[in-house]
Amino acid sequence: MSKLSTKIRQKQSIIPKQILQSSYLELSLDDIEKELENEIQKNPVLVEKNIEDSKAKDYEGYGFDRQENYDLFLSNLPEDKNVIDKLINQVDQSEIDTISKKIAKEIILNVDNSGFLDSELDLIADSTESSVEEVERALNFVKKLNPEGVGCNTLQEYLIMQLSDQEDLALDIIRNHFEQFLNQEFLVIKSSLSCSDTDFDNALKIISAKKFAPIIDLYEPSNHVNPDVILRMKDDKWIILINDRNLSRFKISNEYLNAAMNKDTPKEEKKFIDEHVNSAQSLLDTILFRSHTLRNVVSEIIDIQHDYLSEKQQHPNPLKLEDIAKNINMDISSISRTIKNKYIDTPLGTLSLKSFFTSKITKKSGKVVGVEELKTAIKDIIELEDKNKPLSDLEIVKLLDTQDFSIARRTVAKYRESMNILNTKKRKLK
Repeated sequence: MSKLSTKIRQKQSIIPKQILQSSYLELSLDDIEKELENEIQKNPVLVEKNIEDSKAKDYEGYGFDRQENYDLFLSNLPEDKNVIDKLINQVDQSEIDTISKKIAKEIILNVDNSGFLDSELDLIADSTESSVEEVERALNFVKKLNPEGVGCNTLQEYLIMQLSDQEDLALDIIRNHFEQFLNQEFLVIKSSLSCSDTDFDNALKIISAKKFAPIIDLYEPSNHVNPDVILRMKDDKWIILINDRNLSRFKISNEYLNAAMNKDTPKEEKKFIDEHVNSAQSLLDTILFRSHTLRNVVSEIIDIQHDYLSEKQQHPNPLKLEDIAKNINMDISSISRTIKNKYIDTPLGTLSLKSFFTSKITKKSGKVVGVEELKTAIKDIIELEDKNKPLSDLEIVKLLDTQDFSIARRTVAKYRESMNILNTKKRKLK
């Protein structure tokens, strides 16, 4: 009888937890931060962590705490606008010679969207009719402009540039354990260093405060979207970073935990503490569940959309919710909630997670492609048409047939309308 009662109680306790997990899965980063803030206002047992709180006693917890530091570090993007113009203006106003100014400007015009150098030094030397040594001197000058670090070759170099000699442990981690740092192998790094837990935590905290890139994406729209995930390529491997830095910086107060365990604590007070501790723990577990689920889903998306994200192909591959659900053993509704209102910062820009899911079209040759490829083909055909004699949907069908697409007229109409392209009569020039 007691075993049956235990099972019933366990079942009852699971239901609220599942509801909480489901509701938090579909919240955007901004929304979940608001929910957390509301809970902090209501629940006195939730307090912000400090360095001492982050000391590793539980290895699983250790990894999670370091995730907080790491995600903070990678999502700490600097604020900047029209940065290229500002840099060139600084060069013009400097006192370096004319040739050095020319080289410096060429360097600035050869950085990628994040401010890292995207050209070989000898190519810059050729284009400016200068020596590699002169380019190196100009590059050192550019790196000291505002923002600092523009022209660095790698993230590792940029981090080292930001760290001072006094931050020796942080420098050691970045210089000698950078690959392990990127892969979040913090326990491995810690085991190879002769330092205390507190010193190691401090070093990670220092690194966390540094910037991930000298400038933001030059083509990022002004209406900034706070991404839930940050995706970067390192040595042909994707690094997935869950942007939950503000979600994982809270813990349950030791003071309340001690009071709950103290036999002298009054019964009513202990009941109050137990209820709030359970509520807080449920919330913290749910946030961790959300981060892990989001990471698993994004990992599966990357496996399927690798070539698209790497700009090796123009369109994403066909992908359905059930494909992801099957691979990570979750139900389709959970996948749907996970990608809802979520954005990912990629080398292509900040994209909606939903944009990676597209229906499939089978060409006459048997090749399976995403529907975006068909929509692009329709759009390209219409853009090249004679505006005095615009093509009908049936004529577009015939032209698509020459491109290996075998589809019905109504399908052309459907996707044309989805792209807000007018019909034949309304497209005709008057």
